[in-house]
Parts: sequence; structure tokens; C-alpha cells
Amino acid sequence: MKFLLLTQYYPPESGSASIKMSELAEYLSSEGHDVTVVTGFPNYPYGKIYEGYKMKLYMREKLNGVNVIRTPLYITSKKYSFKHRMVNHVSFMLTSIYGGLISKRPDLIYYYSPPIFLGFSAWVLGSIFKVPVVADINDLWPQAPIALGVVKNRYIKKIAEWFEKFVYNKTTYLFFYSHTMRKSVIDRGVPAYKTEIHPLWVSTNVFRSVKNSEVLKLKKEYKFDGKFVVMYAGYIGVPQGLDVMIQTAEKLKKYRDIIFVIIGDGPEKENLIKEAENLKLNNVRFIPFQPKEKIPSFLSCADILFAHLDPAPHRLGTIPAKVLSYMSMGKPLIVAAKGETERLISEIRCGIVVEPRNSEEIAKAILDLYHNEDLKNEMGKRGRDYAVKYFDQKKVLSMLEKRLIEIAKEKN
Repeated sequence: MKFLLLTQYYPPESGSASIKMSELAEYLSSEGHDVTVVTGFPNYPYGKIYEGYKMKLYMREKLNGVNVIRTPLYITSKKYSFKHRMVNHVSFMLTSIYGGLISKRPDLIYYYSPPIFLGFSAWVLGSIFKVPVVADINDLWPQAPIALGVVKNRYIKKIAEWFEKFVYNKTTYLFFYSHTMRKSVIDRGVPAYKTEIHPLWVSTNVFRSVKNSEVLKLKKEYKFDGKFVVMYAGYIGVPQGLDVMIQTAEKLKKYRDIIFVIIGDGPEKENLIKEAENLKLNNVRFIPFQPKEKIPSFLSCADILFAHLDPAPHRLGTIPAKVLSYMSMGKPLIVAAKGETERLISEIRCGIVVEPRNSEEIAKAILDLYHNEDLKNEMGKRGRDYAVKYFDQKKVLSMLEKRLIEIAKEKN
């Protein structure tokens, strides 16, 4: 089969979209399929082109068996400006069309959303090639910017909602990992038969707790030995709400062996560092962004893995990819979230769910696990077992591959 994947984000860029689409592309390629990815020149999240790349009309390269076509796009460091982000997305929407046209005729087109604008690119290419189009919906747009108050003008709201409906109607199938997101789209008029649930995945062979020389080295380097480590690893932005982690550290500072570790980068990191300094906290450690291959070793150093998602209606269907990685590590979780993430952790009983932004509850949950080693181990085992059974990368991608082949055959 020939698959054409459209994604604005792809390695060497980091982020969930880049990781998810590269893992799918590389899996399909390893199974003997001819896979082409159309993406932009790497610039996320810094707003400047990565070293080794230069903007031009298009560029072809081969990454881990995958044919990659890169097309130009408007690049901006003003990623929090709605206007600049829209120009960024729309520019790639247009150039990705000719990127797809210079690729081989596919049997199926698969695109990652957001940005939803790629749905238009995929529809154009699908109409030209006369092949089915599948959307991987990871967030709802324009619900998110409307809920955040970014889009206020009622005319722009109407145009955005019309565009969303147009794209969904023109897409052959819409794949969701979230039942909440799927229901939201159906409730707004999209036929249920066009929607399917396909779970997120995690490499359970990679994300597993180990005790090797690398882990011992990290424990020594960052002085984790003899400490009870509460760890967060990932993007440090507003939705992650990690200021509550600093507040919790302040509440537990009398426990000298409990430390809080934040790994990663993002726009809120400097604010967190300043807050920790103002509170004169010695129990908070900040570690710079780490490459994906090093993250399992860092997570292996933790006693508790922490995730926080600021409460908002448009986030009720969100399950952060890090939650699956945490589960796969066999470590207990403390998750401050509502909606689908809350239900997942509660049903599996692989961690403690608390109210978002409630440092009192988070502190209590930490102490519950701090004082109960058996509970900590039981929760970690339940999470690991569930991840291996239901979210294992090879299992999920194998089922997804079969479904994509079925769709390609039924429409061709």
C-alpha cells in the first residue's frame, strides 16, 4: 500500500504530534508499505529553522525508511499570537498541497489535526487522486481557541465553525482516541458512521523501569539517591499548570527527603524557577529538555510521576500522551485532571486522581504513597499491566494498519 501522511510537525521537531506521526510512518514503512510524509521545515517550538535545514521550494529526504517531503511555511517566534499562528497554519495548508502533488499517487491520505487546516489540503489531494482521507483528531478546533477566549469575534467564530464542519464532512473517516471528543463532534452533526475510536499508543519496550548504569549515573549526577522523587517530564506551558507543583513543594518542604523534579522546557519555566527562588525552596530541581531516548532513564529515577491539566471544558476529552508513558514505566501516578484522564486513572487504579490546582490534595496524595510502599508498588504494576495489554505500540499500530488497508480497499 502507498500511504501519504500530512503533518505540520515531524522529527527532528519534538512534541506529541511529531512523535505520533513518525512512529506511525516508521511502523507502516517497516511493514513493507510505501510511506511518504509531507511536512514543514523543522522550526517548532523555537520559531526558527533547525540547523542543517534551509528554506526552499521543497526538500526530499529519507528518515528511518520514510520518504519525507518538506515544503516552506511562514515561521514565527510569536507562537502565542493568534494572527501569526493562523498565518503559520494556513501557509503550510497551501504548500502541503503541492508537496502532496509531487509525491506518488497514494492509496490513502492520513492527516494529523490540529491544525485542522490540513483537512482542506487532504480533501484537495484526495479529490485529485480519488482516494479516501482519514483524519487523526487529537484536539478539537475551533472549540479550544473559543474556550480560551482567543477567538472572540462572532463572525470569525462562525467562519471557524463552518470550516470545521466542511472539513469533517469532506473527510472519509475521523479517528479519535477520546470518546468525549468523538461524542462532541457527533453532537454537532457529524454522522457517527464516519467516526471511530483508535487508542493512543506507547512503546512499552522502551518505556519501562530499569536499573542500569545510566540510571545509576543520573541518580548520582542529580543527587536523587536516598530521595523520594516526584517527577514531571514534558512541555512546561500554561495548560500544564505546574505552578501547583511549586506550591505543593512549599507545603512539603519539611520532608527533606521528598524532592520535586521538573524536566523540560517551555514558556512557563522561567516563571516557575522564579517562584521556587522566591519561596527559597531547596526541594525543587529543574532539568533541561532531554531527548526522547533519555526520558525512560530519568523516569526510572522517580517514585511518583505527576501530570496536571488545567481544567477547561475543551480539555475534558484530553489524555496527555505522557500519562501512557508514565503508566508503562510501572510507576504510580498522581494526576490532577478532569474528564477522560480522570476516568482512565480511576478505573485502572494505577494512581491517585486529585482536583486540578489543589496543592493540598496533591500533597496528601504524595504523603499517602510516601508512607505506603505496597500501595505505591501495586499502583505501578496495575498501570504497567494495563499499558502492555491495551496501549502497546505494536498491538495498536497493527490494528490501525489493518483498518487503514480496509479503508483503502473499500474506496479504491
